[in-house]
Amino acid sequence: MADNPKLTVLHEKLRGKVFELNKDQMSIGRRDGNDIVIKDASLSGHHADIIRILRDGKTVYVMRDNDSTNGTRINNIPITEQELKNSDIILFGGVEVLFDSNDGAETQVGSTTVTIDISQLDSNTSTVPRMSSLDPFAGTVDKKNVMFQRLMFGVYVLLGAGILGVVGFLIYYIIKL
Repeated sequence: MADNPKLTVLHEKLRGKVFELNKDQMSIGRRDGNDIVIKDASLSGHHADIIRILRDGKTVYVMRDNDSTNGTRINNIPITEQELKNSDIILFGGVEVLFDSNDGAETQVGSTTVTIDISQLDSNTSTVPRMSSLDPFAGTVDKKNVMFQRLMFGVYVLLGAGILGVVGFLIYYIIKL
């Protein structure tokens, strides 16, 4: 039997960490209980699944996003569900991994669940751009930004109304004289 495909983490502090895809379906997410647990705020609790299926007599692996908050991208393209190809770069939220379906090096992980807590790493740099610059849902705007814009609009409306009131009062006062 050939070696199972692997996911290799590309994040600088975890670069080289390997997960063997040794089940027909494996869950990936931030919460304990997933087959692959990556404790990073950019991942959803149950972010995605990798499913092994037989298609046209060939074993293939399909990545399925589970309506995650920050999305799943394959080769920088947002996906809902897509068949994986060797050397695909997968982005779970802000964590980048490589899909390797070639036979090769020994794996570091067997059939046990592995947890990686990225929040404990002391690094200010990343190989992945900030999520705000990715905008996988083209057209969505940060909620805080919208709230600030609405607040400023209200301030400008009140300020404009106050100025118009003062000008109106002055005109009335001058005309009355």
